[in-house]
Amino acid sequence: MTMRSSRRHPVKYIYAGIITSAIAVSMVFLPAVVLDSAKRGIALWAYSVLPALLPFFICADFMISLGIPALVGGLFERPFQKLFGVPGTSAFVFIISITSGYPMGASIIGQMRDRRELTDAEAIRMLSFCSTSGPLFMLGTVGAGMFHAPAAGAVVALSHYAAALLNGLVFCLIGAGGTFNRSFSKPRFRYRDPGLDDRSILEMLTASILSSLKTLGVICCYIIIFTYITDLLEMAGTFNALKTQHGSGFIKGLLEMTIGINEISLSQDLGLRLKCTMASFLVSFGGLSILAQSMSVLGGLWISPLKYLKIKFFHGILAAMLAYLIAPYILNRAVQSVGFFGNLKTFADSFEPGFLMQLIFSTGMIIIILILFLLTAIIELILSSRKEPSD
Repeated sequence: MTMRSSRRHPVKYIYAGIITSAIAVSMVFLPAVVLDSAKRGIALWAYSVLPALLPFFICADFMISLGIPALVGGLFERPFQKLFGVPGTSAFVFIISITSGYPMGASIIGQMRDRRELTDAEAIRMLSFCSTSGPLFMLGTVGAGMFHAPAAGAVVALSHYAAALLNGLVFCLIGAGGTFNRSFSKPRFRYRDPGLDDRSILEMLTASILSSLKTLGVICCYIIIFTYITDLLEMAGTFNALKTQHGSGFIKGLLEMTIGINEISLSQDLGLRLKCTMASFLVSFGGLSILAQSMSVLGGLWISPLKYLKIKFFHGILAAMLAYLIAPYILNRAVQSVGFFGNLKTFADSFEPGFLMQLIFSTGMIIIILILFLLTAIIELILSSRKEPSD
C-alpha cells in the first residue's frame, strides 16, 4: 500500500501542473476572455455573494466563539445522536446553513472540526445534511428571477431541504464516516473554548470579521476560476454537441449551478415541472464550484473530494425525485402543462413575492423545523424518563 500511494501521490501534482500551465497559456492568448470572465465573476461576488454571506459569516463565527452551538447542542444531543449519528450542535449548523446558504454549513463544520469539537466521522455525516443553499436564492433568484414563477422556487426549496434531511438519515443508516456510539450520558461540549477565555468580546468580533473576509476572498477566486473555465469550454464548442439548451445548461450547472439553472430556465422545449426537477438536482448537488468552495473552508476535516462529491450527488438525486413528485401539487396546473409558457408572465405577475414574503417564508420554514426538533427532543425525554424506573 505504501508503494502504491507513493507512486500515485505525485501523479496528481503532475496533472494539476499540466492543467494549470494550459490555462495560463490560454490567458496569454485570450486576454479579452480573461478580463471579461474576471469582471463577471467579481461582479457576481460583489453584488450577490458578498452582501448575502458576509453578515452571516461574521455572526456565525462570533456565535461559535461565544459557545452558542454548545448551548443548542445540549438540547438536541439525544435526538440528533439517534437520528443522524451526530452531536446536538449540528442543529445550530443546520439552521445557519438553511438560512445563509453555501458554503456556510461547510465553513462552520470546518471550524468546529479544527477546534476538535467533532470527529472526522461526525463532521462527514453533518455534511450530508448541513451543506445547503439559502431560501432567498431558491425563492428569489431561481423562482421569481429565472423561472418567473415563485411557485417553482418553492418546489426547489422544499425538495432541497427535505432531501437534505433524508440524506442525513441515509448516511447515518449506512454508517458513513465510520462507526459512532449511540449512547449518551452528558454533553460533550463546553460553553466556551478554554483557549479563548482570555480574549475580549471586541477581539473575538475582530477575529470573526477577519476570518470571514478571508473565506469570502477565497470564494471570490473560485467563482472567477470557474467562470473562466466555463467560458473556455463554451469557446471550444464543448457544449455544441448537446442539441438542447436545457441539456447544455445541465452540463454547465455541473460546473457552476447558477449559470446552468439560468440556461435551463431559457429552454423553450421543456415543461416547468422538469425544469424544477433539474434545478433541484443542481441546487442540491451544488456544482464543482461549490464543491471547491466547500473543500477550501472545511479546515481541519480530512475528507476526499470524491467522498464529498458522492454525498452531494446523492443529495441531488433525492431532491430531483422529490421535486418531480411534489411539483404537480404546488405549481399552477395550467402553467405546468404548457411547454412554451405562453401565460407565464400573467402567472408571475399575480404571484410575485416581495422581499417581505420571502423573509416570512424562510422564517416560517425555520420555525417549523425548530418546532419539529423540539417535539423530537420532548418525545425523547419522555421515552427516556419512562425507561429509567424500569432500569
